[in-house]
Amino acid sequence: MKIRTKVLLVVLPLLVFPFLLIGVTSFISARTGITKVAKEFLSYKVTEMFKYCRRQEDILTETGLIELEGYQTLAQKSADEYSETIRLSETGYFFAFDSNGDIIFPESDAGNISDYEFYSKMKKSNKGLLTFTYRESERVGYYMYFEPWDWYIVLSEIEDIFYRDANNIKKQVAYTMGITLVFAIGLILFFLTKVTNPLRNMVNTMKEIITSNDLSQRARVEYDDEVGHLATWFNRMVGDLEMAYNQIKQYAYKSVLAKNSEEKIRHIFQKYVPGEIIDEVLKTKGQNLLLGKKQTTTILFSDIRSFTTISEKLSAEELVLSLNTYFNIMVGIIIDHKGIIDKFIGDAIMSIFGAPVLHEDDPLQAVITGLEMLKSLEGFNRKQVKMGRPVFRIGIGLNTGEVVVGNIGSNQKLDYTCIGDAVNLASRLEGLTKMYGVQIIISEFTHAQTASGIKAREIDSVRVKGKIKPVKIFEPYNDVPKKTEEGYRLFSEGISLYRNRSFDEALQCFKHANSVLGGDMPSSLYEDRCNELIQNPPGEEWDGVFTAKTK
Repeated sequence: MKIRTKVLLVVLPLLVFPFLLIGVTSFISARTGITKVAKEFLSYKVTEMFKYCRRQEDILTETGLIELEGYQTLAQKSADEYSETIRLSETGYFFAFDSNGDIIFPESDAGNISDYEFYSKMKKSNKGLLTFTYRESERVGYYMYFEPWDWYIVLSEIEDIFYRDANNIKKQVAYTMGITLVFAIGLILFFLTKVTNPLRNMVNTMKEIITSNDLSQRARVEYDDEVGHLATWFNRMVGDLEMAYNQIKQYAYKSVLAKNSEEKIRHIFQKYVPGEIIDEVLKTKGQNLLLGKKQTTTILFSDIRSFTTISEKLSAEELVLSLNTYFNIMVGIIIDHKGIIDKFIGDAIMSIFGAPVLHEDDPLQAVITGLEMLKSLEGFNRKQVKMGRPVFRIGIGLNTGEVVVGNIGSNQKLDYTCIGDAVNLASRLEGLTKMYGVQIIISEFTHAQTASGIKAREIDSVRVKGKIKPVKIFEPYNDVPKKTEEGYRLFSEGISLYRNRSFDEALQCFKHANSVLGGDMPSSLYEDRCNELIQNPPGEEWDGVFTAKTK
C-alpha cells in the first residue's frame, strides 16, 4: 500500500466523521424541532375542528333537536364543510371515520380502513401524533376522538412535505461535505506528491542498482529534511557496499575453487559414505575422525533368504541386475525414513536410525521402514516373475539400544559404523525370522518405543547366543483383516496360558489360531512345544524362555 493511500485512510476519517456528526446532529435537531412545532400546530387545528363539532352538538342539545336524525346529519355535514376551510394544503387535509372504520368524510375517500395498521393504533387512545401509511403514501398526522358522534378526526400531511425543511438541511450538509472532501483530498494529494517524490526517486535509484548491479549510482538529495537525510545516508551506504563488493569479488574466485573441490569430494564418496558423514568430514576438515560416541540408535538387519539357491538359477548379469534393482528400492526406503546405510554384507543390508543425527522418532521410522521394505518387495517380486526370475524372500530384524558410533578404522581406511550388543541382537533377531517363519521381528526395546504407533504381536521370549537375560520378541504389522486380528488375539491368549503352564488350554488356543491364520508357523511351533510339555511336564526351573541357537 502506497504512502499516499495510507495517509488518505488516516486523514479522511478525521474529515468525514465531524461532517457526519454535524450533519446528523443538525438533521435530528431540525426534524425534532419541526415535529414539535408541527405537533402543536396539528393539535391546534384538530382541537379547533373538535370544538366546532362540540358547538354543533351543543346547539342541537339546546334547541331540543338532538334526537332528530336529520338535524344531526346536517350538523355533521356542516363539520365536513368546515374542515375544508381550515385544511393545511392540497395534500394536508381532514378525514374522519367511526369506530367500525367506515370513513365519514371526505366522501371521495369513502370506504373502510379497519385493515390499516394505524386504525388499531388510534383505537388504543383518544388522541395523539402518529406516522402511518394511507393510500400508498407515508403521512404524519394528529387525531382526536369525538365521542358524541363516535368520530376519529384526523388531520394529516404527506411525510416528505411535513419534513421538507429537515430534508433540505440534510441535502445541504451532504453537498457541503462532498465539496469540502473533494477539495481536501486534492489538497492532501498535492502535498503528498511533494513529500513522496524524493522517496520515489530514491526507490527508482534502488531499482536501477538492483537491476543493473551498478553501485556507482546515487540518489538525488532534494530537501534538507528527514527524507533528504535518508537519501544522504543511503548514498553513503551504497558507497560502502561498492567497496565491500569489490573486496568480495577478490575472494569469489577462491571460494568457487573451494566449492568445486568440495563438490568433487562429495560426488566421489556419496555412493559409498552417507551424506551426513560427508557433511561431518567437510565441517571438521578431517579432524578427530577416529573419535566415537555412545548413542541410542535402532539397528535394522535385512537378509535375502536362500540367496545361494537364487544365484544358481540366474546368470551373473541377471543376478547383478536383480540385486541392484532390489538394493535401489530398499536403500531408497531407508533413506526416506532418515536412516543411513551402514554397510552391505553380501546380500544383507545393515542400516542405522539415529546416527549421526538423532531424531525423536527413529525407532518408529525404523519399524515403518521394515514394513515398507516388505510391501515394496511384493512389487519387486511381481516384476521378477514377469521376467522369469526367482522371487526374493527376506527376513528383517530390528533392535534399539545404546551403541558406540563413529568412524572406526585407521587413517588409511575408515568405516562409519556402530558396534555393541544392540547390534549383535539385531542380527540375531534377523536370523530368528527363519525359525519362526515370519518376515520381520523386533525386540522388546524397539516395541516399547513404537507401541503407540505400530501394532505388534508378541511371538516369544528368547535367550539368544551371547545373552543371559531373555528378550521378548514381537512381529509388527500394518493394517490386517479382522480375521487375522482375531488369530493374533488367540495366539496371544495361548502364550499367556502357555507361560502359566496351562499347556492343554494353550494347545487349543494355538490350534484355533493356526486354523484362523491359515498355517501360522509360530502357532505350529507352540503346538509342538505344548505337546512335548504335556508328555514331559517341566520342572520348577522352567520359565517359558526359549534358547535360540542362531549364529
